[in-house]
Amino acid sequence: MDFIGIDVGTSGCKASVISETGTVLKSARREYKLSGGQSGFAVLSLTAVWNSVKAVLKELAPAAAGVRAAMMSSLGETLALIDKNGQLLLDDGITYMDRRNTEVWNRLKHRIPREELYLITGKTEPQIAAVNQYTYWKETRPDIFEKADRIFFVDSYIAYLLCGEAMIDYSAASNTMCFDISSFQWSGSIAKRYDMDLRLFPQIGRAGTRLGTIRKKCSEELGLPVDMEILAGCHDQISAAVGGGAVRPGDAVLGEGSTEALNLLTDRKGAERIRQARLQMEPFVKKGMYVSLLSRLMHGNCLKWFIRNFAAALSDKCEKEGRSVYDDLNQNCSGISGGVVFLPYLSSTCFADIGQSMGSFIGMDAGATVYHLYRGMLEGLCCESAEMFQLLKDYGIPVDGVTAVGGVSRSAVYMQMKADITRKEIEVLKHEEAGARGLAMLCAVEFGCYSGLEEAGRRFRETMCRYVPKQDSSGILERHRRLSKAVRAVYSGLQ
Repeated sequence: MDFIGIDVGTSGCKASVISETGTVLKSARREYKLSGGQSGFAVLSLTAVWNSVKAVLKELAPAAAGVRAAMMSSLGETLALIDKNGQLLLDDGITYMDRRNTEVWNRLKHRIPREELYLITGKTEPQIAAVNQYTYWKETRPDIFEKADRIFFVDSYIAYLLCGEAMIDYSAASNTMCFDISSFQWSGSIAKRYDMDLRLFPQIGRAGTRLGTIRKKCSEELGLPVDMEILAGCHDQISAAVGGGAVRPGDAVLGEGSTEALNLLTDRKGAERIRQARLQMEPFVKKGMYVSLLSRLMHGNCLKWFIRNFAAALSDKCEKEGRSVYDDLNQNCSGISGGVVFLPYLSSTCFADIGQSMGSFIGMDAGATVYHLYRGMLEGLCCESAEMFQLLKDYGIPVDGVTAVGGVSRSAVYMQMKADITRKEIEVLKHEEAGARGLAMLCAVEFGCYSGLEEAGRRFRETMCRYVPKQDSSGILERHRRLSKAVRAVYSGLQ
């Protein structure tokens, strides 16, 4: 029995056909670009996303004869508005990096005390929640919004297009800022104060719930089995946590993708400690279980930004020579002494209280090359990872070992640097796409291949390598902390 896991992210979608034993039979991916540029907007074309999903599924079709079901995960905040005929009303999908989120939240945040909001929703970053997009479209495009018959997240939108049915799981619902993570139900009191009509959203249910079989039209167009079932999806951080091996309370997974997220799985008892520390958390795929999310919103996106703005010529040269620009940068930045400090605060959503971007390169001299800047950027990203671990330690929530997943984890230079700066042993799994594997695991459990996620996790897990701290990089971290504090103080003083 085989399954398809579809992971829809900020910069592209990836999908794999995976057997019930964890063997990847075929994979495909397509990339797309955000629009918005200098305006501070960060927008996904929902049509481009759907076309990309169809393209990867069509590419997988030759290996999909034995596929029993497909399941998808997606970025957790972007909304899709649908009319009564099932047609998309707005192609613009606002992402978490879009400055309009913060602008709207600055008007909404006074409606509910922050402490009350956290105790109900478990969220510490309301400036990126879907309530902001809902409010923005309602206020700026009332002519369009009043035609909305249903509102989906990206994963439920794709499921709807594939099978005609949709459901949002607990993790997706929590990203509205109107979900009570204790009762696993909508919070009517919060929705009322935000003036949100929750009837527009699909019913809430468990990720992995069977929605129906693929539409005949989609089956024929994409070459997929006519009896393939579509399962309710989830937030991409949840699928990555599952695929990275977070199946028991205390398991931790470091997602190294467009964003960086440290996902710590906990039960209700552990959730109380998380609450005491005021750390963000959202529901897991199983009631009574939670994932504490410590995230850095600009991570892999920083790398792409750097290539685009500082290494475009080098990238073109490497492409012509059949080499990866990242391999070139990683090789040539090794051994370069530090000095350049990078603060990866390229989005206003990184610090909602300041409300503007603070990304900075500091310490350059006339001899600085693209390789010095690149190394400074890697060190800056690693220092931000160290701050997440320090926060857990400060509140008595230790993490002794870390599993890393995602595209950025494939860089040996970067992962060794991260082990040195964080002083953590880091295990990198063999298979890059943890999200798709996590979805396949959930499918396999739903179809009775395993008794639960723990058994599935033991079968699916394959380690590629392990990084242990080799050198003392405390000086790099201390310099980063001092400069980060100073720059934040400067920007705060400009308000």
